[in-house]
Amino acid sequence: MKSQFSITFFGVRGSYPVPGREARRYGGNTSSLLLEIAGQPVILDAGTGIIQAGHYLSGRLQPGRAIHIFLTHLHIDHIMGLPFFAPMFDPQAEIVLHFPGIEGVRSQEALEALFLPPYSPITLQGIKARLRFQPLAPGAMGPVLLESGIEVAHALHDSHPRLGVLIYRVSFDGRRLVFATDVESPGGFDPDIRDFIAGADLLVHDSQYVEEEYSGGVRPRKGYGHSTVAMAVHNASVCGVRRLYLFHYDPKYSDAMLEEMLAQARLAFPKTYLAREGKTIKIRR
Repeated sequence: MKSQFSITFFGVRGSYPVPGREARRYGGNTSSLLLEIAGQPVILDAGTGIIQAGHYLSGRLQPGRAIHIFLTHLHIDHIMGLPFFAPMFDPQAEIVLHFPGIEGVRSQEALEALFLPPYSPITLQGIKARLRFQPLAPGAMGPVLLESGIEVAHALHDSHPRLGVLIYRVSFDGRRLVFATDVESPGGFDPDIRDFIAGADLLVHDSQYVEEEYSGGVRPRKGYGHSTVAMAVHNASVCGVRRLYLFHYDPKYSDAMLEEMLAQARLAFPKTYLAREGKTIKIRR
C-alpha cells in the first residue's frame, strides 16, 4: 500500500457519452481517471466516468484522506458527472476541487451551477461533503503537494478552444504519469511542454481523430483542439515516455475502429495501448 501507484480508467470518450454495443469493449463514458497512490485517491477530470469512480470509492475512503479532483478545463464533457459523484453526498467525505483559474472567468460559479436550478434540483445545501474549491493559476507555479510525497504539477496548453487546457503530471516515489487530453499539436509539443512530459512512465494522450477525418472530408477537424493518433505517437516518442495510452476517443468511433487505430500506432510506437473503462494499470519502478 505504501508504494502503490495505479490508474483506473472510468471514462475514456470525448464530447459526449456513448451507450450501446459499439462501445461496449472500451467504454462510452466521458473523461475521468482514478489514481490510487499510497492510499490517496486522486481523480483527473469529472466526466460521466466519475460516477462509477464515486461508487467504487464509497466505503473505501480512509479517515482523514480527502479526495482531490483535478480538472483539465470546464468543457461540459469533463465536468458533467460531478452532480452524480456519490462522495458529494457523504457527510464524512472531504473533496478538494482543483480547476484552472482563468482571469475574467467565474469558474467556481460555473461549477456550482451544475448543482443549481434550472440545471439541477440539488442546490449547494444538498452537498453534504466538505467541499473546497482550489483554483490553479495558468502560469508557472509549484506543484500541489499531497500526502505521502505526491506531487501534482500542471502546465497550460493553449490549443484547445477557447481558454486552453491544463496538462497534469503526477509524481510519486520516482514514478510519473502525465495526463494530456484535449490537446492539438500538428508539429509536436513546444519545447516547454516536451520538457514537462519528458521521461514519464505513462502518458495518457488525446487521440480523438484519425488523420483522414482531421485533415480531410467535408468538415475537417483541424483547429478543434484535439489530436490525431499520429500526433499522440509523435509526442510520446519525442518525449521519451515508456508507455502511451490513447484516450478521448471520438464518440462516433466503434471498438473495432479503435483497434485499427491501435494497430497503426504500434507500427511507430510499440508500447501503445487503448484506454479501456474499468482497466487498472499499476505503475512500477
